[in-house]
Amino acid sequence: MRRALGVGGVAAALVAGVPVVAPGAAADPARPGDPTAPGPVVRLLSPAGVRDYWTPKRMREAVPLDLDPSGATVPASTPGTPAGRASAQATPGLRSTGKLFFRDGATAYVCSAAAVNTPERNLVVTAGHCVNSGGTRVLLGGCREGVDYSDFLFVPAYDQGARPYGTWVGTAAVTPSEWPQQCDAVARDQGMIRVAPLGGRNLVDVVGGNGLAWNYPAREDGVRVVGWPAQAPYDGESRQECTGSTTLLQQTGDAQIACPMTGGASGGPWLLRMASADTGFIFAVTSRRTTSGPALLLATPFDSSIEALLAAARTAARPVAARVDARPKKGRKQRVRLAASATTVGYGEAFQLVASTRRVRKVVLQVRTSRPGRWQRIGVVKVRGGGAVVDQAAAPGTRWYRIKVKKGQRRGKHSKPVAVTVLPCPLPLDRSPAVVSATRCTSPVG
Repeated sequence: MRRALGVGGVAAALVAGVPVVAPGAAADPARPGDPTAPGPVVRLLSPAGVRDYWTPKRMREAVPLDLDPSGATVPASTPGTPAGRASAQATPGLRSTGKLFFRDGATAYVCSAAAVNTPERNLVVTAGHCVNSGGTRVLLGGCREGVDYSDFLFVPAYDQGARPYGTWVGTAAVTPSEWPQQCDAVARDQGMIRVAPLGGRNLVDVVGGNGLAWNYPAREDGVRVVGWPAQAPYDGESRQECTGSTTLLQQTGDAQIACPMTGGASGGPWLLRMASADTGFIFAVTSRRTTSGPALLLATPFDSSIEALLAAARTAARPVAARVDARPKKGRKQRVRLAASATTVGYGEAFQLVASTRRVRKVVLQVRTSRPGRWQRIGVVKVRGGGAVVDQAAAPGTRWYRIKVKKGQRRGKHSKPVAVTVLPCPLPLDRSPAVVSATRCTSPVG
């Protein structure tokens, strides 16, 4: 059986008052998705008896899963660490990360995982081989479907047997269809586990949730890799971390980082940037490691297929940004208009609001953070020559803007609302237009 180790500015110009829209997300050109491929495999899990099974003794003795760079099984008993200068150490914070326990019959296993922010606030992301053993080749040719694991238990911030934020029981397991059904599908070594509430609260409300970032280049600086390695010289009892630059593995397109973490680190998050002490943006999860030569961890950066995996793992899908019904009433001529230089901008990126008026010298700029929400005043905008440009920068989220004529100047007249969505994506290292237009992410919360 095969097993494994466990927003650049978008240029916007204003031409004759016409808004320029930021380019939308595109599929990763290096690994295009197959529109005919089956969707993710969703498996419902029984939570009965899971906590009773995972005694402190079973947690300590759980076997880490491990893959070498080719995707072949590495025996769990392999001792020691490959030669190299990389080091791992325990650090404070990151309570959104933890150990993931599961089993295959009588064998107890362990990997690493991290909480993911969604509206349901109940998901963790890990490696595919920590959910299903993966497709394996049979003696006379062909590929045998992988074995499903069961009795998932996520323990955030596990430390020396302590479970400071409780234990969270899995209720559903999801993998890309390629992972359990095809051989050599290491590029799809990703999985998600949905967990049940604990004490009436959802996981993300207790430990925070990370955002997912996809279609980012394999070459990044300042990446933090988190895991609970359980093979010598580690014992799996504390979180370890490697920080450094990732580089591209030319043969496979994977990202690699110098790090000596061993089995049990599988499924641990690769944090592209941090949003707080406990959460950040995950762009990959640990998939494989070298067993000779320099100590390296390998992972396939998330591409657009992670959207389908995320949607399948959630109980309901919601759009990133709501649409605004801005159709004017019949017979009404707008004397004030507002446009935006971009309807979608990246994390930390400024945008411009362009006001146009007829015979009006001052207007009030207003904003609201939800469609039924109350309009809030930002300030007064002076209009010269029939137009004005206002620079804006906002936190991640969707906001609606409008301008309104001041009292005494045609009371009650206002423009159609304009929606601007600020994506919580960090800036990719490669800021070429092709990369910027392809990057997407979800919002972390902590």
